[in-house]
Amino acid sequence: MTDQDPTSRPGSDDSRRYFTDRPASQGPNRHRRRRGPGDPTTTGSIPIVRVDRALPDPTIEYRTPEPTESASSYFEVRYRSSDDSAMQFTDPRWTQQPPPAHARPEPPAPRRQAPPPAPPIETPPIETPPEATTQPTPRSRHAAPAAFAPRTEQMPPAAVPAEPVAAEPVTVHDAAFDVLESRPDEVGEFPRETQVYPPDDEESAAGYGPAALDILDDDGDDPVVGGAMPARRRNKRVLIGIGVVVLILVLVVGGLGLKWFGVFDSRTDYDSATGSGAVLVEVPSDAAIRDVGQTLADAGVVGSKRAFVDAAENGPGVSAGFYDLPKGISAKSALDMMSGTDKRVGRIIVPEGLQLDSKESIGGNTRPGIFEMISKATTFTTDDAEYGVSVEQLDEAAAQATPDELGVPSWAKQKVEELTGDHRRIEGLIASGAWENIDPRLDAKQILRELITRSETRYTAWGLLDGNDAKLSPYDALTVASIVEAEARKEGDFPKVARVILNRLDRDQRLEMDSTANYTADVRANDLHGDAYNDDNEWNTYKHDGLPLTPIGAVGDRALRATEDPADGTWLYFVTVDEDGTTLFASTFEKHKQNRQVACRNKFLSVGCE
Repeated sequence: MTDQDPTSRPGSDDSRRYFTDRPASQGPNRHRRRRGPGDPTTTGSIPIVRVDRALPDPTIEYRTPEPTESASSYFEVRYRSSDDSAMQFTDPRWTQQPPPAHARPEPPAPRRQAPPPAPPIETPPIETPPEATTQPTPRSRHAAPAAFAPRTEQMPPAAVPAEPVAAEPVTVHDAAFDVLESRPDEVGEFPRETQVYPPDDEESAAGYGPAALDILDDDGDDPVVGGAMPARRRNKRVLIGIGVVVLILVLVVGGLGLKWFGVFDSRTDYDSATGSGAVLVEVPSDAAIRDVGQTLADAGVVGSKRAFVDAAENGPGVSAGFYDLPKGISAKSALDMMSGTDKRVGRIIVPEGLQLDSKESIGGNTRPGIFEMISKATTFTTDDAEYGVSVEQLDEAAAQATPDELGVPSWAKQKVEELTGDHRRIEGLIASGAWENIDPRLDAKQILRELITRSETRYTAWGLLDGNDAKLSPYDALTVASIVEAEARKEGDFPKVARVILNRLDRDQRLEMDSTANYTADVRANDLHGDAYNDDNEWNTYKHDGLPLTPIGAVGDRALRATEDPADGTWLYFVTVDEDGTTLFASTFEKHKQNRQVACRNKFLSVGCE
């Protein structure tokens, strides 16, 4: 029965109105006109009858056509039931919840190989049921108004995918399925197959849960996926990587350790005890015996590092410094040469009280000065070069170089600057003691700078800058200590001699020390007389008040400490009375003359004897 059939329906009343198509001869009726199924203003196969702008006639029954199977897998048209309150559209691509079970598309069948590219998919038109094309559909009494009928032209067009790319299958093991099936709400309709192809589009993935999509996102790199299996595989890979790294570290550390202990070292050794040629070798102060052996082997002195290490295992050891050694000698010979002083270069020992210049004594012996010792210790020739500085070069550098170039400490700069042109201006700035490693490769100025700066460190350690009882400046304290160094002979006399000097300075009494007059004399004498005694120079304390112009020699630890902490006493005079260095002290001149007679009787002095 259609809307055009006048036959009454069961349960209907005869007063119902029916609408039929107007004949073609009649004019258009803008209020009551039937639109054909092909009319673009229709929705599917549902006829729409418009009476006016008012609501539809409730006596008319509107029929909703049965839903047809969607012709496309990319979108789905849902038809509302007669009791729905409003029309709803559902698109699997635009919803967060999975579609109902009856509307889900069948999951794609497992593919063993990548399918060929599919042509672009076009949206097919919605077919109209055959009966709707010839007969009008009756309206339901309880149907919604026509204004809420579904309109296919308002549906968004189906997405046309780009040219598909062949996806590689993902291999899923049974262990993964066992884990996934324990969480059905997260898996969805994930097929239990050995190889699963990832979905080509969002429509194909609509049936999969998040756990299943996690598997398909693996891109085929990990054949064991899903659940706890990826963690196991990753842990296995991490453990393997850690094991490889540990193995490499063990091999590297073990190899370095074996190399350090000389397992791979050559044991080549020469037989000669004299060798040939010469080479300069430096042994740093912090060098190990293996380092020394390597240095000698590199210089060609010994045959191998291991040979020298074996020779020095129970030997006397090697001192830091510079050595002038021949090439091609046995390890034992090299060790013997380095244990002595014959092959040692760049090493001097400055005695306490030694001056810069060499001095001749009354017996005809010459006492070499500091400059001569430096020249001798640094002058030699090797196969590669000639080394050393002369006394003249050292004199020139000491006289003409600036205080900064010479490394003069701040407390002595003024005095050194005033005496520019006289090499004696740096007298006393080189401390006494052993200097083990004077570099022969340096020039005169650099050697003096190294000795002066290192001497400042010694003086500071000995307390020069800590102050003294007499309130002397560091430079004056060094000058007093140099006189004590030249006059005192025995350990106990150093503080007493320092007290005599300080007592005379406090009384403004001339020091009248033989050591100060001997400083400029050509010949050093114990019993001062003649030209040296009468020479009017600024170092001669017989002619000038106060301290001499500079210190008069190298200072040692005990003289400097005696100056800083002198003995208590009122002595103003002292005299040495014998060759053993016995010294007598006196507070008066009369007592001093008596002490001198003791020296005369011992034939130690001859001047002023009765």
